[in-house]
Amino acid sequence: MTRSLRSVLAFLPAMAIVATSGAALAQTTPPTVSCIDASRPNLIYVAGSTALRPFLGTMAQVLAKEAPAYTIVYQGQGSCTGVSAILSDDPAKQIIKDIPAAGGKAANYAIFFKADGSAQECSLDVAGNTVDLGVSDVFAASCGQTLGANMADYLGPIQPMTFVVPAASSQRSISAEAAYLAFGLGGAGGKAAPWTDPSLFFVRNASSGTQQMVARAIGVPGDRWWGKDRGGSGAVVSGLKVLLTPDVAEKSIGIISADLADAERNNLRILAFRAKGQDCGFLPDSTLASKDKVNVRDGHYPIWGPVHLFARTSGALPNAAAGAFVTRFATVRVDKTLIDALIDKSLVPQCAMRVSRTSELGALASFSPEFQCGCYFDARTTGASSCKTCQVPADCPTSAPACNLGYCEAK
Repeated sequence: MTRSLRSVLAFLPAMAIVATSGAALAQTTPPTVSCIDASRPNLIYVAGSTALRPFLGTMAQVLAKEAPAYTIVYQGQGSCTGVSAILSDDPAKQIIKDIPAAGGKAANYAIFFKADGSAQECSLDVAGNTVDLGVSDVFAASCGQTLGANMADYLGPIQPMTFVVPAASSQRSISAEAAYLAFGLGGAGGKAAPWTDPSLFFVRNASSGTQQMVARAIGVPGDRWWGKDRGGSGAVVSGLKVLLTPDVAEKSIGIISADLADAERNNLRILAFRAKGQDCGFLPDSTLASKDKVNVRDGHYPIWGPVHLFARTSGALPNAAAGAFVTRFATVRVDKTLIDALIDKSLVPQCAMRVSRTSELGALASFSPEFQCGCYFDARTTGASSCKTCQVPADCPTSAPACNLGYCEAK
């Protein structure tokens, strides 16, 4: 079967999705320990995207092996909160504080990651703690912010965003036009069938990078969506996966990052997406069963962007805490251990991409990174690669002279 036949799913008409605004929540249980402890001397205070929690757990395992080791303390409130924590001039936005339950809103406490990537709820200083690193799924401009002097945006791996439905749903695909009818018009009086009940739209809010990115793909502003804000990516997953009754599942839909969707494939189904101007809908991967992110890497699947790591700088350098994190991605050749961890979390290292963009869902450009790992990515995700294997560069042909991670690459 050819790649095009495997990767393209024909668009099924009249399919959509929807959402509203609200607070993005994280932990809700009152913490019993402090985030600050003598056993965790080197802390990195991180704020931002709830969708990036799995990524931060992966990075926590990497940083725990450093000398000195660092511990990530994280509070998820949405991508734009992370952007503001670094780019805003307002001192109140540059800190994270415990957020107890109040006025019907759930609490949002910080967590710290242990060396194995697991998390523990913890309490922050009463006066708050200054954020070292803001993590976002989207560019600063998507949050209405501008990168100023003594600020930097370090780019991490590529993260796709997806439309998902419960496993009991029969739906397989959605178009940008159909999603507009649902998200923008609340189902458009039945025209977005089967998605006509906004109470079953599992969405986020205008501070969410997931929603901001998808918003650009379907042409509905992130603060104008129909549906119910579920507070965080984890709540979207937990809410959708328990919808087992076929008629309810059929009407339900949500938006989450691909790494979260991939981890729930037994419970959720990723929908193929047909962008405006496309003849077919594409999955992020070549098939529903694979995790090769082929259609992300070559640009056929459009809803993706780099993870943004925002930090304040002095003399063009971030502080030690932020630096311990971002320098992992500021080198031409990313460490193999980190590449493995990113791939295993359904993120795409920059070295495996064949296209790039410089703005939110902006125009695609051909991309040829200085260190390439596309062959290795294929091998790790599919068990095979068409590239020649190698031990040293001398094993490689002139057309692919670099021996990277055991495979011959162009660079």
